[in-house]
Amino acid sequence: MKSVKVDDLQIGMYVNLGKGLSSNTILEAQFLIQNERQIANIMDQGLESVAVDPARSNVDISDYDDSTTELDVPDDFDPLENIAAGLQETIQDENITPREKAKAVYDHSIQMMKAILQKPSSENILHGKEMIATLVDHILVDDSTAECLTQITSHDFYTYTHSVNVGMYGVLLAKAIYKGAPDHNMKELGAGFFLHDLGKCEVPADLINKPGKLTAAEWEMMRMHPTYGERILANSNHLNETIRPIVVQHHEREDGSGYPSGRKGPHIHEYARICTIADVYDALTSTRSYKKKLSAIEALRVMKEEMISHFNQEMFGHFVKLFIKH
Repeated sequence: MKSVKVDDLQIGMYVNLGKGLSSNTILEAQFLIQNERQIANIMDQGLESVAVDPARSNVDISDYDDSTTELDVPDDFDPLENIAAGLQETIQDENITPREKAKAVYDHSIQMMKAILQKPSSENILHGKEMIATLVDHILVDDSTAECLTQITSHDFYTYTHSVNVGMYGVLLAKAIYKGAPDHNMKELGAGFFLHDLGKCEVPADLINKPGKLTAAEWEMMRMHPTYGERILANSNHLNETIRPIVVQHHEREDGSGYPSGRKGPHIHEYARICTIADVYDALTSTRSYKKKLSAIEALRVMKEEMISHFNQEMFGHFVKLFIKH
């Protein structure tokens, strides 16, 4: 939580006003600011500062101070529980277009991953997996919203946006490949795709965001994140035989040039192969400090012409069809 002066409040901030509201207020204790009238209503409460939740806000509030107990945040405040409720409400809303629904589903997913990566506790991972299961169910039955998801992903490369993008692309690709076959647990697959980079919680942020080439020592540290992710999930009792290969092997390559084990072809699990394609595509189409993003068509061309030895070609063919409709 961040402490923000009332005069600095903006549309897009998710505020938690705590327990100190007057009895006649029309405000809820916590909500996303959507208009100037809500800001005026907060000012009417006579508060100097309020707590703002970065995980649920749609604007960057990293420059603000961490909040303190005097802001009276409720002890039972559970952002993931609230995010899950918002997701369920969005999915059940029949009065919005597929594109609007896809955007809202995506925004809830971003908030979810922010919360998990900020605190990858067993409880938070459990809440996250429950939300992912809801998302997967929706993607499997709602083709219109699922198709829109390939068009609305953010291209700012942060671990949480990348995790959501890979999660979405991975589920869509698995849906295309497996076509509802009962011997694949799509909910656990989705959890693996969304949580594939969980191990980056243990990699210094300045290393993840470093502009330019990593040193040999830095690269060795970065290459540990699949192992870190496996350990976090194992320690929280959320690792299983569906999720494990995705987390551990998503940087392996068909030609053996990947890491951490240099596996080749059939020695790479098929679930990890799906994640690899989604992972590389999102990296190519996202803006980084040291490179410009590529368009979808440019990224697919680079993957086909310059990197095809990295991927299972049949799976890559299915992936291309997600973006190029005949």
